[in-house]
Amino acid sequence: MRQKGPFWQTGDSKTAGAEDKRSEQERRRGPFLNDQEDPLNDKDLQIAQWVQKMPDLEPPSDLLTSVMQSLQPKKRSWMKRVLLWAKSPKSYTFTPLRLAPAAMVLIGILVVSGYWIFGQKGPGPYPSQAEPRIPVVFNLNHPEAHAVAVVGTFNGWRPKGYEMQFNPEKKSWSLTVRLPEGRYEYAFLVDGQRVLPDPEASLYQDDGFGSESSVMILRAKDEKTT
Repeated sequence: MRQKGPFWQTGDSKTAGAEDKRSEQERRRGPFLNDQEDPLNDKDLQIAQWVQKMPDLEPPSDLLTSVMQSLQPKKRSWMKRVLLWAKSPKSYTFTPLRLAPAAMVLIGILVVSGYWIFGQKGPGPYPSQAEPRIPVVFNLNHPEAHAVAVVGTFNGWRPKGYEMQFNPEKKSWSLTVRLPEGRYEYAFLVDGQRVLPDPEASLYQDDGFGSESSVMILRAKDEKTT
């Protein structure tokens, strides 16, 4: 058997020295850096070693809550929501079965409204021109007043157009108004500030504001003077 000479011994010692050097570099680079294909220089190795030596820190307990709050969408104003709704495309589908309930409700409303508008015989705030009119003469003995008007349910309690005329001889205020038959509440507005009931009226009613209003009932065969 042939023994190895000095040449082979020198080659084995060189190979062993290279392997020891490679092992030392791998130890310095760490298990993570050993997986890298590209070789790192000394500066990169030093930075990698610092990173590996950094302690593992637990995240704050409120980290998840703060992240989720930052991801929540901001609430839009009502004007922006309306604009987005108006700009978004919409489609409507109508069928006879769906329209039938709405049509029945609409017909019912029209019937009830027609009954209340045309079926009631009582006078509204403004009497109808087609009904027969009864002349009513309003009189108030109040010579100290500067202006007097008649207000009541027949004119919506508005004095405009119902100003009374002063008679210097009788020292009283008077106005003639033609009204259809029915029940009316009225009073006198003196100087645009005071409301006085008719002192000659037979019926009175509380107006709900601490005062009284005069009441008159007209019939077609009567001619009323108050």
